[in-house]
Amino acid sequence: MGEAMRTVTLVATVLLLHAVAVSAQADHARPPQHPASSQTDARPNAPPPAHLVGNWISNPDRISLTTAFDESVWGKNATSVRTVTLNVLASGKATITVTRKVLNAKGTAVPGSTSIERADLVVGAAREPVASRVEYETTVASAERRYPDMPDSKWGLDGLRVTLSTLEGEENKSLEVRFDTPEGRGSFWETLHRAAAPAKR
Repeated sequence: MGEAMRTVTLVATVLLLHAVAVSAQADHARPPQHPASSQTDARPNAPPPAHLVGNWISNPDRISLTTAFDESVWGKNATSVRTVTLNVLASGKATITVTRKVLNAKGTAVPGSTSIERADLVVGAAREPVASRVEYETTVASAERRYPDMPDSKWGLDGLRVTLSTLEGEENKSLEVRFDTPEGRGSFWETLHRAAAPAKR
């Protein structure tokens, strides 16, 4: 098999594995259907409130892959795992990172299954509250998807939408994220919590 054919085969395999894993995550946690914020202007009118500033992280979202097709692709007792991190600066610049991978029965990442979606955001002031939910002006400045097992592989995520919101009274404890991919597959809603401060040396 020539080098070009091997490259094409590897790319096709990675995309197939990613689609299966993402599909499982999407079926498990579909985002609630509330109106998405406008994402056409990357310059908010005001900086974000102080309680949004800092590092946020999700608990790992784990799904057992138990169907016959899953087992034929990943092997028995495989698990799909998704983690989300968000960093918000006082200036309003923010970065969200979504890492997805499939772990085999031994807890080792299956080669080709890891994908990283990263988006640079601009976060602004709060919108008018709806019931107890407060959304914040959020725009996506740039976004891409890459596969660490293929260092040169990058795909733009034009059309990605990200919505940030909090519940009144919980602003300093939790942050809700809605992540809508351009293709729809792999979209999710997740609750983030403040990351522990690094230990002082």
